[in-house]
Amino acid sequence: MIRLSGKMAASEVLETLNERDTYKIHSRFESGCNLALPPFLCFVGNKNNALLPYGILLNKEDIPVFLRQTASAGCFRWNKKEKILYSDSVMLSLTEARIYSSFMDKKAYPIDQEGLVMLESLIDWELPTGFGESIGSFLMAKEMEVKELYQAFAAPREEAVKVIMKWMGRGRGLTPSGDDFLMGLLFIDRVYPILGSPFFSGLKALTGQGYTTDISEHYYHCALTGHFNHAVVGLSHALVQKNSLLMRRYIDEIKMIGSTSGCDMISGMAAGVRFIKGKAKIQLEGS
Repeated sequence: MIRLSGKMAASEVLETLNERDTYKIHSRFESGCNLALPPFLCFVGNKNNALLPYGILLNKEDIPVFLRQTASAGCFRWNKKEKILYSDSVMLSLTEARIYSSFMDKKAYPIDQEGLVMLESLIDWELPTGFGESIGSFLMAKEMEVKELYQAFAAPREEAVKVIMKWMGRGRGLTPSGDDFLMGLLFIDRVYPILGSPFFSGLKALTGQGYTTDISEHYYHCALTGHFNHAVVGLSHALVQKNSLLMRRYIDEIKMIGSTSGCDMISGMAAGVRFIKGKAKIQLEGS
């Protein structure tokens, strides 16, 4: 049996794995595979060294071996004492893996808007999105749809659900663009609360009901529990610190996620920042 060692592992994976369950391979890619940890997916592999929520990062040179050995693997089991994830053909040791957290605290109070203004200034509005337009063009062309989404933030659950369904699963790919856009809004809400409880309740109710892909549903489950790609977590820290250099670094990393997933997420962030600025302007004019 081949024995490999994990390079890094998300803390939430170690907290979720248990010896009573078996974990089937959900999907396979050139860079690794997803194990089913309902309602989550654990990506085991290496895609641009990205640290994913519920992820296990392998050394790149181990990817071909891992994929070859798991080609006919029925399922994996977990040995908690030895910290080994194993199948009938491969053992993956996490004893020496560095542990990282993809959890992002939700701020109890809004961060200084100066950081959000800095974020907005660093966004490349010409970035292509999965919607077929650049970020700037999309937000202009779909202004009425975005405004309808803004209104859903504070709407009753039934109304919020109707609007969310227009975005969930919208587009093509493993994570449709509409889902990535909503992920960007969920990120903004972690640093500057903008989404009401009915909106969250509606989104949770829709997640897992087959309105989008399994992989998008995994990321919804992650975001709704505060878990994001490590680059997104890093961006939150840079926002709080108002560190433009770090912001630019993490934005560049986010842009590299998927084909257009990162750019779609950034477009959602941009929409969130615009909502906050518009709300502040209304409050200022009414004072």
